[in-house]
Amino acid sequence: MLYVMPVSLSIPIELNSGDDSVRKKVACEEFERIFLYEILKEVRKPVLKSKLFPENSTKQIYDDMLTDALAGEIAKSHQLGVAEQLWKEITLMENLTKENIQNADKY
Repeated sequence: MLYVMPVSLSIPIELNSGDDSVRKKVACEEFERIFLYEILKEVRKPVLKSKLFPENSTKQIYDDMLTDALAGEIAKSHQLGVAEQLWKEITLMENLTKENIQNADKY
C-alpha cells in the first residue's frame, strides 16, 4: 500500500499556473519517487519470516509509510537521476514531434 499525501499538500503552486513544462517536471519527479518506492519495497521484504515480530496490519502500514518516506527523500536528492533523464527524453521527443509537424506543413 502506497501512502499518498493529500492533494493540496503535495501539488506545488506552480502546477496551477497551467504551464505544461512544470507539470511534466513534477510528473517525472513523482515517477522517480514511485519507482524508488517499488524498489525499496522489494528490498525490504524479509527472506525469512520471524515469529519474534509478527506481521500485522499496523506494522505493514508503518513499513509502507516508512518506505514511501525513504523513497521521497532519495528522490528529492536527485542522486539517482531517473527524473532528469525522463525529462530530457520527454523534451527531446516533443521537439522531434514539433519538427516533424513543421516539416509536414512545408509539403
